[in-house]
Amino acid sequence: MPAGRVPLAPRPAIVVLYGSFVRRVGNWIAIADLVVLLGELGIDEPSARSAIARLKRNGLLMSSRHGASPGYSATAALLDILADGDVRIFQSQLAADLEDGWVLVAFSVPEARRELRHQLRARLGALGCGPLAPGVWIGPRRVSPDVARALTRSDLSRFASLFEGSYHGFADLATMAAATWDLAGLAREYNGFTARTRRILDRWTATDRGARQALIDYVEVIERWRHLAYQDPGLPDPLTPFAARRDEARQLFAAALARLDDQAVGHVLATMGPRRQGGGEPGPPVSGTGRGR
Repeated sequence: MPAGRVPLAPRPAIVVLYGSFVRRVGNWIAIADLVVLLGELGIDEPSARSAIARLKRNGLLMSSRHGASPGYSATAALLDILADGDVRIFQSQLAADLEDGWVLVAFSVPEARRELRHQLRARLGALGCGPLAPGVWIGPRRVSPDVARALTRSDLSRFASLFEGSYHGFADLATMAAATWDLAGLAREYNGFTARTRRILDRWTATDRGARQALIDYVEVIERWRHLAYQDPGLPDPLTPFAARRDEARQLFAAALARLDDQAVGHVLATMGPRRQGGGEPGPPVSGTGRGR
């Protein structure tokens, strides 16, 4: 794999392809074409086919045949995950308003169900919440509906209670935020994303690198940004030491997608070729790299 490209495991790579491309062109792709596209992202055929089969068993892909070509569509469950991913990717780094307040999640999971405790923490972390105290997590109030939906969907709501409110003291709020979230680590991640994405854009400014490379670069940018989107809680700017760098990174992310989208989706359509059904023009750019996988 070329230096600098994000190594993708087969399962998330499939989800990225469905979220960013397949659902825009009819929500169906032939197995053979999906395997080709995954190969261009560095995933060998046995691994690709194994991951596709697992996603089908998990109820995220459903098989159907168009003409003589067997293929897969995203199920309603996967489409829901992708929709949640869209919100997270395109809105999570927009700073929350300090006046909006906070959501608190208090939970207690029996010791015999420790695996569920780990799952609950992972879900909360993926939505931008952080550990305020043992069994108590906090996040910007705007994520409260997402938290409620995620915990209900995963049957973890029976272990948790949600509260919304304002902070009245007594510790300094910025100090508390720095202790709850790894803000220094996030600053480094944004620095890395900014540097890498600027290099990608500079190469495309210097020369057109072709549709296949557009797909590869698009997926890299999406995956790097997805990683940030699920780490950054989107705290208000006064609590975010790297607020300016976050804004710069968001602008670079948007610029990269705008530069690469037409050629990337064109490459997907060319790969699908005559097996593609439904016709019509591809839909507007979307990103779906939902966390729930």
